[in-house]
Amino acid sequence: MSESRPRPQFGEYASPEEQRARIAEPIDEQRAEELGIAPVVPVERQPRQQQEPTLREQTREQAHEPGVLQPGAPTVAARRPVAGDRIATSILLGLGLVGLIVTMPGLLDLPGLIRPALVQMGVSGYSSDGLASAMGILALGLQIALWVGAIILSSRSLRAGRLTFWIPLVAGVAANLVVVICLAVAMGADPAFMEYVRSQQP
Repeated sequence: MSESRPRPQFGEYASPEEQRARIAEPIDEQRAEELGIAPVVPVERQPRQQQEPTLREQTREQAHEPGVLQPGAPTVAARRPVAGDRIATSILLGLGLVGLIVTMPGLLDLPGLIRPALVQMGVSGYSSDGLASAMGILALGLQIALWVGAIILSSRSLRAGRLTFWIPLVAGVAANLVVVICLAVAMGADPAFMEYVRSQQP
């Protein structure tokens, strides 16, 4: 007597076509309870637009994002200001402020500064007080403008990481040159001083 073949439970004797058709069909909860397995829930495929981007797509998007360095792109290192340059710039600006404060009283009273100097040279009777006062105020105003301009330019240059100490240095030289020119104009316009200059010529 031939032994009867057991009843298939999981499609062992099904043809490949029947197995593929059975696999494609989801198993409901009632059938899953009879077989003692978990129900198979069909997975809905998301549209391509909603799928997670692949690694290649992520790399392409990052390459076009602003601020992301691309391969082969030249890198520009941010320059930091040198500590010594910052210190030198601060010292020179401080010296410029001290010089401005020291020369301020003399420039506000330039005739009183010129007259004693001319007396020591043997020149008396200085009479261009109005011109000297105007030149003193002009020199003081230009000194203040140069010092403020040096502060603004120095701060911008330090933030940009450039060499800066030369800015207050040039401003200080220009301020001294302004004082010398204004003093020369105030003294050269006085008849007594010009007479003294002619008398010193051979």
